[in-house]
Parts: sequence; C-alpha cells; structure tokens
Amino acid sequence: LTARPQLFSRPFSIPRCVHDTFISYKQADTRNFVSHLYDALGRNKIRAFIDRSLERGLEITPVINEAIERSRSAIIVISQNYASSPWCLDELDKILECKEKKGQLVFLIFMDVDPREMREQSGPFARIGQSEKGSGQKNVDNIQRWRDALCKAGNLTGWPLENRLEAEFIKSVVEKISRRLSGLQKKPLAFHLVRLDSQIQALYSLLQLEVEEVLIVGISGTSGIGRTTLVRALYHRIADQFDRSYFLSNMMDISSQDGLIKMLETFSGDIPKYLEFSDDIRVAINLMRSKLHNKRVLLVFDDVEGLGAPLSHLIKALNLGSGSRVILIPRHKDTLINLCNKIYKVRPLNDDQALELFSWNAFQERYPKNDYKMLSNCFTSFFKGLPLALTVMGSFLNGKSVKEWQGAFGRLKKIHQVKVHDILRIVIDGLEDNERTIFLDIACFLNGYDKEEIIKSLDQCGVHANSGIEILAQKLLIYIDENNKIQMHDLFEEMGRQIVIQECPQNPSKRSRIWHHEDALQVFKQNSGTNAIEGIKLGKVAVEDLIMNADSFKKMKKLRLFIMIDHVPHCGPAGHLSEKLWRCFAGNSNNMFAFLEALVKEISKFWSRGGGA
Repeated sequence: LTARPQLFSRPFSIPRCVHDTFISYKQADTRNFVSHLYDALGRNKIRAFIDRSLERGLEITPVINEAIERSRSAIIVISQNYASSPWCLDELDKILECKEKKGQLVFLIFMDVDPREMREQSGPFARIGQSEKGSGQKNVDNIQRWRDALCKAGNLTGWPLENRLEAEFIKSVVEKISRRLSGLQKKPLAFHLVRLDSQIQALYSLLQLEVEEVLIVGISGTSGIGRTTLVRALYHRIADQFDRSYFLSNMMDISSQDGLIKMLETFSGDIPKYLEFSDDIRVAINLMRSKLHNKRVLLVFDDVEGLGAPLSHLIKALNLGSGSRVILIPRHKDTLINLCNKIYKVRPLNDDQALELFSWNAFQERYPKNDYKMLSNCFTSFFKGLPLALTVMGSFLNGKSVKEWQGAFGRLKKIHQVKVHDILRIVIDGLEDNERTIFLDIACFLNGYDKEEIIKSLDQCGVHANSGIEILAQKLLIYIDENNKIQMHDLFEEMGRQIVIQECPQNPSKRSRIWHHEDALQVFKQNSGTNAIEGIKLGKVAVEDLIMNADSFKKMKKLRLFIMIDHVPHCGPAGHLSEKLWRCFAGNSNNMFAFLEALVKEISKFWSRGGGA
C-alpha cells in the first residue's frame, strides 16, 4: 500500500481572519447584483472582500489568495459566464481548498444557472477557462483542476435566484449568512492561536488512513479537556478523503429509536413520515444502511452515552465500506471498552499553551496585561491545562477589575481538589436572574433547539431571551452552531440539571423543572403538580393520559414552559399557561366523557332490542 502524505509539512498555526467573507464573481455578469449584496452585508456588519478594492498595479493572484485564506467564509456567485473565466476558476479552487483544510464556510448563489449542469459541466459550463483573454497552453494544463473544482462546488447546497425579487433574495441570503457566521464566531472551546498541531498529527497517525479495513478509534480524556475540539479540527482536514463524512453531535443513547432517528436525519436531511411513528428500529437501520452501504465513510459520534454492545452491532449493521473510520467521543470511558481498535488519550495543555488560551479569552490578546500577569499565572496553574476551565473562566473575567479577579481566585482556592464542576459553578453563580433562567431552561429542555425557536418560546414566557442568549454566548456557556442551533457542553448541561435537582432531591414535583419522562408522567397520574414547577417535558405519551389528568395543570401556577416530544412547545407567562392548558385538556375530557356516555346509551339500546340474540 502507498503511504499517505504527512498531514502537516510544517507547524500548524491559525492566521487571524481579516474578512468575514470573500465574494467570488464574474464582473461582467453580476456587477450590479454583487454591489447590492456587498452593501447589504455591510449593513449587517459583515466585512466582505471583493476584488474592486484592489489598487491598480498589484499582482492579483497573491493578493486574492491571501484574502481568501484570511476570510472566515466565501460567497461564490455562479453565473452564465463564471466558468469561462480562469480568474474565477482559480478563486473557486482556492476557496474549496480552504474549505477542506480549514473548515471555511462556503455559500453558493446560482444566478440563471442549473447546479446539475455545473456538476456535469454541460451548458454554460462546457467551455471551461476559455474567456477571450484566457486561452493558451497554461489554461489547458489547468482545465482538469478546474473541472474537479466545479464538480465539487456543484454538489454543495446553494441558493438559486430563480424568479425571486432581487432585493428580497439578497435580504434572505444575508440573514442566513449572518446566522451561520454568528454561530461560527460564538463556538466555544476554540483554541484561537493555541497550537494543536502535535495532537492533531498524533491522532491522524493513529487513524492509519492507508489501511483498508474499517477501524473504530475512541477518544478518551477528562471532560472539558478538548476532545471534541481536537476531533473537529482533524475532521475538517480529512473529510474530503472519504465518500461521505458525518459529525454527529450530542448523540446520547444511540441504541434508542430516538437516537437512530437523529442519526438518520443527519444522513438524509428528512425523516420519512412512516418512520416517525414506527417502533421498529430495523427500519431506521435499513434506511441508514442504504445511504452508507459500501461507501468509504468518516463517522464521528460525539457525546455518546449507552452500552458498547448495541453501538457495536449498529456500526456492523451499517455495512461501511473498506477504509471507513469511526471516531467515538463518549460521555463515559466504559463505552470504549472492547469496542475500539485504538484509543487516543487527549493530553492537557502545557503551561505556555494554557496561559495563551486563557489570555485570548480574558484579554483578546496573546499575553496577559501587565497588571494581571501574576493573577493570570495563578489561574492557569490552578486549572492544570484544562481548556474548558481556561476558556470559560477567562471569558468570565474579561473586563473585570484586579480586585474582582482576586475575589474569584479566592473562591477557587477554597476548592481543595481541582474539580471542573466546582470551577465552572463560580461562573454560573455569577449569572443575573434572567441569564440564569435561560441557562437552566436550555440545560433541562432546549439544548440543540433552533435559536429563533428558543427566543420565540422564551419571549412568550416573559424572559428577555435575545439579550440573555447573547450574554450566555459571550461567557461561552452556550454557542450557536452552523445550523443556528443552540448547543451546550455536556458538563454545563449536567451542572444545570444538578442545580435543579438540588432544589428538592427527593421529590421531582417540588423542583422548578422536570425533564425525565417518568417523573413528569408521575406528576400527572398522581395529580401532584405544585407551584414550584416552571417547566415540564414529556416524552411520547398518549394524549388521553393528559385529558384524564387535566386537573394537574391547575396546581402548576408558575408553569410557563410545557414540552411534548414531536409537538410545538407550549409557552406563556406564569399563571396563564397552566390555565390555558387545563382548559384545553379539560375541554377534551368533557367531550370524551360525553362521547363515551352516548356510546354506552347506544349499546344499551342495542341490547334492549335483543341485538345480542
């Protein structure tokens, strides 16, 4: 077998991004459209680079390459004559290179072109690189590279202008780009300029991509040590070497029907209606197998919780192709036992790396400010190279006075043994009431939900959701992912739930939030609702059970959030929601009893007429 090339030929570093996005376009086709797009991006505080900002006389290619490399994303406006321009095709090739190597976001806009023609290189894409100024032997040599780039880009999801009004289309596109960039910017645990090259290279070597058998690699290490960050960094660099690649976050119990459906949604984007109501796990597995059968797949399971045996059976059932790699990041190390071919243990940061990471979060600079040097060294020494504690505490201390830093470190020194839960609890305890409410709601109910849905739901409860979510993101207690969903690290989720459990350890009905299905169902069946309950979440339950126990709602005077799986959340101000839900289900109760009473009368009449003879 031919060995694959070394992943990094020189030490890896992350250049500081200067631009939010780079716009690639064919000027003759789309000059006016791009001008309006550029203005709309600027109004939304998105710094865009376009080539008209270049001074005359500069060499175009080096400047363009640097601009693409130092952009967080790229917008490619595909028009009728885009593929005829060697300049545009070189830009496209460079953008796709940054996407594969650095995880750069890429947004495609199709103007009067069909993506299928782009993939097949037919229609306007048949004459590749053959503009009036661009023919010649050099372009002939580049044509295959350009063809590959067009084919790859044609397989990406994009936004077609079609017959939409240009102003409305641009507004919609800019809103989507803004959300995606916002999620990228607020993703926590980013190591900024702290180098991870040695650990990425070590994990890459362990994967042995030159070996054709299917390998399962487990990632072990203390919670908060940066396992997900490390794997995600490597994932973006090697995903293009596989036929299919999937990063599955917050998988929890993967052996359950809900876990499998979540996987299937990632693979295919849509869940067949018949599967939503099916209890047959084999149906979900067969659908996933049809997507992955004999394909070379890179599959990452993050935050896996469950038994190793069902997970092993699932991986075998998917019938992955030769050379596939499965990476497991478990909640508990036991999941890895007897399941993985290899295990990589993530190392903590060394002293220099820890100080650098802490400084970027506390000061947005590589090194601490003079007045804070000694205290910064105290904090980083105390955290023993644990990235989660360094980033969150650094963000918490940002902008605070030396006296406030001293107070925070004084609290830390009271912790006899370094436990990340105790460290992070200091940050949570420092939240204002509004942010604390949102934090606990997300930890107990809303982790992984769409940001706009959460804001809409919590606003109806009288919570200032928009500003609260911004503050939680700034403190790195949550982040918004590339799909505009709010995500919370499993440690924070666990801590939030423990805070609620401690409100009344023995009796769930006296806690502010109930998220376990069994506890919630018991509250309804025993009619044991209390004034303490602010939110309650039920799994799949027969609506008849709620109809029969509708009076339980009347006791929950502070209820503002009611969630049933597969249903839109019910939200409202405390004191109003419980009354609304009681009327809803009690009304159905009266209708149901009236129906049953009428049915009994009809049956009695039937028998009185001798119907049973």
